[in-house]
Amino acid sequence: MPFLDTWRSPFEPVVHLSFTGTGLAFRPRQDTQDAHEGQDGQDGCGPGAGEGLRSPSLDEAADAVLAQIERLEVQKARLEAGIVDAYAALHTIEEQQLARLVTRAPVPLTAEQVVTQEIACATGVGAAEVARRLELARAPWRHRVLRERLRAGTVGLYRALQVVAETRLLADEVLPELEATVLAPAPDGSVASQRLFATRLRRCVRSADSRGEQQRRRWAAGRRTAYGRIIEDGMGTFTVVATAERVVGVLDRVDALARSARAAGDERTLEQLRSDLLCDLALFGVVPAGSAAADGDGLTCGGLLAEAPPAVVRIVVPFEVAAGLSDAACEIPGHGWVTARHARRIMTAPGSVWQRLAVEVDSGRALELSTERYAPTPAMVEHVRAVDGVCRAPGCQVPAQRCDLDHLVPWPRGETRVSNFESLSRGCHNGKTAGVWTVCRVGDDGISWTSLAGREYITYPKDWREALRDPGTGPPDDPPDDPPDDPHGTSADDPPPF
Repeated sequence: MPFLDTWRSPFEPVVHLSFTGTGLAFRPRQDTQDAHEGQDGQDGCGPGAGEGLRSPSLDEAADAVLAQIERLEVQKARLEAGIVDAYAALHTIEEQQLARLVTRAPVPLTAEQVVTQEIACATGVGAAEVARRLELARAPWRHRVLRERLRAGTVGLYRALQVVAETRLLADEVLPELEATVLAPAPDGSVASQRLFATRLRRCVRSADSRGEQQRRRWAAGRRTAYGRIIEDGMGTFTVVATAERVVGVLDRVDALARSARAAGDERTLEQLRSDLLCDLALFGVVPAGSAAADGDGLTCGGLLAEAPPAVVRIVVPFEVAAGLSDAACEIPGHGWVTARHARRIMTAPGSVWQRLAVEVDSGRALELSTERYAPTPAMVEHVRAVDGVCRAPGCQVPAQRCDLDHLVPWPRGETRVSNFESLSRGCHNGKTAGVWTVCRVGDDGISWTSLAGREYITYPKDWREALRDPGTGPPDDPPDDPPDDPHGTSADDPPPF
């Protein structure tokens, strides 16, 4: 661990600096009499200007550590090249394994999907990142320049994957020259900055797009999507990827509506109005005239559609949180977490419908819903989904509500009963059907999954009380959830204990 023995200002005659743990040890020169003057007695101009303000030992230390960082970056890139080679080898092996399995049970499953899931489960690397690396691994000839630079340590995997993604639609023959241009040093011979690299990449791709803009646009349009996530402070954000004209049309319409509301006297800012109006349009399709409404915290959010039906938002609130005995975060399945205060406000909002979910106190596993448990009806489906919470395949976090209900032991050999069902996302369901995974029930309600590589993973039912075991989620201060400076000592939006 580096430590500093003695430090004095570089304007003083003695600077004693010693590093341990890095193999560095330096002693400065003590000739600092010209600390305030440039070389040759000049006042801050000329070739020696400012040199007296610098400590030679610190300069040497900085240069040595920087050189060490450079060497480590080269070693890291070479290791990353080995990772890419290993991805390619695993793909070759599992492609052959899958070919034998598909002859027995054809399903829409590719070797890329199998390898991606295999590596993600074994390493914890995200599936999207694994897929990007695998794309480079599977094209050694197409991206031969990239692969050579990786092995030499002159380019890192991060930049290499950027090149792969941006050149996906280009012909093979244009890539060697393009990649060499993009990966060239800066004009002064130093490593190109990230901005320079990105600028070169965009320029070269546009210049070499031999397949034309039309095909590129069709490919991009095929990737249009919408997704969202919960962020801090009880807010959320969503992203919509659509054609440029549709995005501009939406923004223009919302902006016009926001400005109209402001002109009519609405006190919200244009930014707030754009957010509220866009959500109203997406939820209800229309924006009739109306006044803004404040939520339980006095925040003005939406309210332009006072007569519209409420949206469906599922949130799991433990009894302790609902009763004000705990400040544990509460889950909105499939989306994220909100604070206890926010959860209580959601559950007590007008129109909220409560459904009992009984769980074991120790394990947090669902026992029953307030419906029939074993009848072959939608109630059975709801029960299985409540127990599982998410897809029961290893590493998958798709909410059970968006999963298939699968017989663990295939029907008719396996009975149609709750204990023989599992929630599986469509991709994981396909992998099980194809025989890529060997699945069986094990003790303590676990499901064992064995991959083609022989790796075993065990998944368990959802622990709905997990948040209650997190640090700092014990009973809140009395009264619960009050802001520190609330002069009244109570919060009107909290429900009474029950």
